[in-house]
Amino acid sequence: MEKEKQVYQMLDQVYDPELDQPLTELGFIDHIVIEGSIVEVIFRLPTYWCSPNFAYIMAEDIHKYVSSLNWVEEVKVNLIDHCASNEINQGVTKGKAFSESLTAFSGSDGDLDELRKTFQIKAFYARQEKMIKHLLYQLDMTKEKIVSILHSDLISLNLSKEGQLIRTKYFEKKNLFNHSSPLAFTTPEGESLTIESFSDYLLGAKRTRLSMEFNGHYCRGLLEARYKLPSIKEQESTINN
Repeated sequence: MEKEKQVYQMLDQVYDPELDQPLTELGFIDHIVIEGSIVEVIFRLPTYWCSPNFAYIMAEDIHKYVSSLNWVEEVKVNLIDHCASNEINQGVTKGKAFSESLTAFSGSDGDLDELRKTFQIKAFYARQEKMIKHLLYQLDMTKEKIVSILHSDLISLNLSKEGQLIRTKYFEKKNLFNHSSPLAFTTPEGESLTIESFSDYLLGAKRTRLSMEFNGHYCRGLLEARYKLPSIKEQESTINN
């Protein structure tokens, strides 16, 4: 049971790159099998034709995170019910690049680094918008203060439990960019925000967040229909009762 818990803790760190949500929350992890030091992770996606490059990123990350457990000697990633299941499962297990494993799809994306970067930026915008909105509406912080607050000051700010979670998730993404600026809020490129452009910048970030959240709800609905899963509301009702 302890090993299973450790594996799921690793899987909590694997995100759908397009939705910026953990596979465990999305219901994409079907189940795991542990035999000694060998772990098999069986996962599924909302449709048979979900983008192979996104699926490959998730499979690679499952393999990477679960392999980091010191007692694990082998990880088998098993994507089921997908048009490229065999290619993805064999490619990730053998440590091959996406382009080597799925030649039929590699014309659109030789390697996945640029795709990962694109969706890291989208996730940065979405998490940053949530952080700024929390400061604006929960702490009545002014725009002037927000564009000038330092990274160190935001870290030490006394926040509610919800605010602390939003801050943690924002810094998880921000730290990936290694900005040299001491400011807490910059563009993904590390440029300072200005008062003049603040409203338009925040609106753009909000649109990105809403698009990702909509896609998340859409994918969850498809997954529930495909595998006859209870809805999130039904699961919450069961837990509360």
